[in-house]
Amino acid sequence: MKIVEEREVWIHTHFILDSFYITDQERRRISISVEPELIHLGIQYGLTYNIAPSKHRAIIVLECIPFDSVKAVIKQLISDVIEDFPVRVPEQRNVVRNITVADPENSELGSSEPSQKFS
Repeated sequence: MKIVEEREVWIHTHFILDSFYITDQERRRISISVEPELIHLGIQYGLTYNIAPSKHRAIIVLECIPFDSVKAVIKQLISDVIEDFPVRVPEQRNVVRNITVADPENSELGSSEPSQKFS
């Protein structure tokens, strides 16, 4: 897993990953590894996790926007922790469209509307 994009959004820094989601165990590993370093760097805010629905990407959210030099250090810390995590893609779903029904008596294709026969 790796960081593919970095964005400053309002008062947060988003590190967008190449994976659809991060497991709880992986989140704990990231927090245990990165948050003590954040405190050491003088940052009192922690990390939260989200998913960008339009991009199908996991996001690690730093609850502040640090100076560029500090942000580069944080990005490297996160990258070091997540480099061995597997990349997960969203579940693919099949969608069925344009259903046609064959009429067994005429053996012709009919519409998807049920036939009404009266005896």
